[in-house]
Amino acid sequence: MTEFILPAILNLFEPLNILLMIAGLAGGIIIGALPGLSATMGVALMVPATFAMNPTSGLIMLGAIYAGAIYGGANSAILICTPGTPSSVATTFDGWPLCQKGDADIGLYTSLLSSAFGGIVGTVFLLCLAGSLARFALQFGGPESFWLCLFGLSTIAVMTPDNMGKGIVSGAVGILVSTIGLDPNTGAPRFTFGTYDLLQGVSVIPCMIGLFSFSQVLYLIGTDKTFIAEYHPHKGAFGKVLRYLTTRCKTVLVRSSIIGTWVGMLPGAGGEIASIISYNESKRWDKDPSRYGKGCIEGVAASESANNAVIGGSLIPMLTLGIPGSAVAAVILGALMAHGIQPGFKIFTASGDLAYTFIMSQFAVNLLMIPVGFVLCRTMARLLSIRLTLVAIGIVVLAYIGAYAISNSLVDIWVVLAFGLVGFFGGKVGMDTGAMALGVILGPMIEENLGKSVDLSRSVDGGLMSVMFEGSINKVLIAALLLSLLTPFLLQLRNRKHAALLPEGPRPGWKTDLFAGIGFLAIAAAFLVQYEGLEGVSRVFPEVLTTLIGAGGAYFVGKGLWRRSREAAEPEGGEAVAWCKIGIICATSLCYAVLIPVFGFLVTTMGFIAGSTLILGDHSRGLPRLARTAIAFAIGFSLLVWAGFTLLLNVPVPEGMFL
Repeated sequence: MTEFILPAILNLFEPLNILLMIAGLAGGIIIGALPGLSATMGVALMVPATFAMNPTSGLIMLGAIYAGAIYGGANSAILICTPGTPSSVATTFDGWPLCQKGDADIGLYTSLLSSAFGGIVGTVFLLCLAGSLARFALQFGGPESFWLCLFGLSTIAVMTPDNMGKGIVSGAVGILVSTIGLDPNTGAPRFTFGTYDLLQGVSVIPCMIGLFSFSQVLYLIGTDKTFIAEYHPHKGAFGKVLRYLTTRCKTVLVRSSIIGTWVGMLPGAGGEIASIISYNESKRWDKDPSRYGKGCIEGVAASESANNAVIGGSLIPMLTLGIPGSAVAAVILGALMAHGIQPGFKIFTASGDLAYTFIMSQFAVNLLMIPVGFVLCRTMARLLSIRLTLVAIGIVVLAYIGAYAISNSLVDIWVVLAFGLVGFFGGKVGMDTGAMALGVILGPMIEENLGKSVDLSRSVDGGLMSVMFEGSINKVLIAALLLSLLTPFLLQLRNRKHAALLPEGPRPGWKTDLFAGIGFLAIAAAFLVQYEGLEGVSRVFPEVLTTLIGAGGAYFVGKGLWRRSREAAEPEGGEAVAWCKIGIICATSLCYAVLIPVFGFLVTTMGFIAGSTLILGDHSRGLPRLARTAIAFAIGFSLLVWAGFTLLLNVPVPEGMFL
């Protein structure tokens, strides 16, 4: 290894490689910040360009795009509560509250420095422990992966300590949604609701965009704010964040980076799982967990350091064993093979200069990420100076086109709309969107690995019990799962001043329980009528979930009615909501979704933007001025998005009668 290190470092100082790292980082950050344009898509789009380069330079560029895109998702997550990539979902939990408090630059700098730190830690593991860690990851079969997913799901107990019941049922709803489409074990279609496009299931990214982006559009429109948040750059903010992270977040950063590296090594387990687990582990052991979700720097640091550490972890089995740990790693694997390079242990000997140059480039990329990201995040923060109405309307456009870009399916647009409504109205009655998102992400892996475990048990003495409960890794993961479930109670005993971990403010009224229960019952009923024709293993897993959701719904309906009979009056509501404006944006967004396949993206988008701006805009400025703003915004933003996606990124948009 040592004989390759110095030549690898010298290769990095070639002008072409430096230029490719900077360009890849900048492009990756922009791609990651745009909803729907995942790191996988960004890397895949640039693979053909590597054929005009030598393999080393091509790999360096792809690695830079990978790192930039994973970090880039944090920018939109913090500024507009829109996770640019699934791995940035947990970043919205505290990044968005920081933005609303006027500390957007604090959140952006935290995500930048934490991402760089996590990426460097992951690369250290990649450099030093690639072989041994890859062999350890291979020990994870169906049972081990099942318990790992359950451990990730158990973090709901920490995500919703104040209302664990609604959190658990919300998580079950997310898992049930993930069963839509073809059964992973039998191939039988389930819960398609008569829609052929749902055979492929509900894509994670459109679901996340709906829950965390479109729902925020409704929230923003329903307020009386002029701008998203006050943007007042803090003098010396970068230095303050750096000092805070180095003095008070060392444990959080190291722990989250190790978790991210470990999760990254496991095939199929991506940055979204690592970031959520790391976020909740940080919250779990914090002296004051109630700070999380309100603009806590540690929350942003935990999420971003973990999802960037995943990069190094996912490259370990890819380089050493030819087994990619993520979808992006799979694309890079394909690029290597296209250049005639076969990954495996021999790559470190036969092509050692290439392997170690690529690894060392990840150190350089994460260091360069700081100045490149610094310039770009200062530019992106200017979004906060744009009027809220224009930003909200723009988010709807980006949400729709971003969702469509995943699989070129119009159904994904409807998924965004549906989950946006669920996220907004469900949030009003206490349903937990974070738990639901976690369920959607982990659901397929839980069911698939449970099926593998059942198949394995048929050829093992002792059956399913032996498969699931024997083995040192299984026992460790089960112990971690039990500890996770007990943690909220242990924390209450440790620190009674945080007993129950209830947020400040009045207790929610009985209506929240009643309407939440009705919502859960409606979801259970909608899936229940789709059970015809399902049998065997295809039916058992969703049937358990439907029963749990239905029982939870009945419980909360009963609880709400009981509280109504006992409580004198409903507590006064908090912030006033402009329901008329919410109804308008819902109506215009619905028309937008209906008309896109008729008139095409460009024409329909112009009409949606112009109409929504005229209706929801600031009429006090005068109708002529508002009309000019609406037309200019409609034409300019529509053309910008269309050109960016179709011409620059070669991503198709919906077509109709007109382009």
